[in-house]
Amino acid sequence: MKATTLTPAQLAELQNCLQRINDILGLSITISDAHATHRSSACPRKRTTPRVTNATFTYRWLTNAPQRITTLYQYLLRAQWIAADTQPDDFFTLFTGKASNIRIKWTGSNLQLAYLIRVMTERNYISTPKRVGKWTCVYNHFVDKNSRQLPRLNSLHIPTKSKLAVEQMAELLNPNT
Repeated sequence: MKATTLTPAQLAELQNCLQRINDILGLSITISDAHATHRSSACPRKRTTPRVTNATFTYRWLTNAPQRITTLYQYLLRAQWIAADTQPDDFFTLFTGKASNIRIKWTGSNLQLAYLIRVMTERNYISTPKRVGKWTCVYNHFVDKNSRQLPRLNSLHIPTKSKLAVEQMAELLNPNT
């Protein structure tokens, strides 16, 4: 078998391909060559665990209409989308913008939670502090019915069966309706 010499451009392309394989399979594959020591910006490494934060959402009308958060809480309880033992003060704290380590047990579907957060942020009813994403807040403050951290929600689609119900829940935060 004849040995082949690769150019620096070919080595870089090979590293790009291997890095893509690494990202897909979660393997650690490297090329031990001086020309291939840099990491390609085409395949940035994704964070495997969500960032830990105690930052919470800020409700846009917190000073003018705080009762809207309580209304949302009551409807989520009736729909059985949050656990029955969820304390109203804990739920309210989630929307004050103040640091907290509270956890809300979400008993609805992951699609419902993801879409609810998406709708509330897109309509500017809630926001997050700078440098903290909405999904980071969700990962740090919501758990499933078994008290385990929820899986990644940012890539979930719109729930077909409960789309209207989720949108109506989000609209409960709007004091103009």
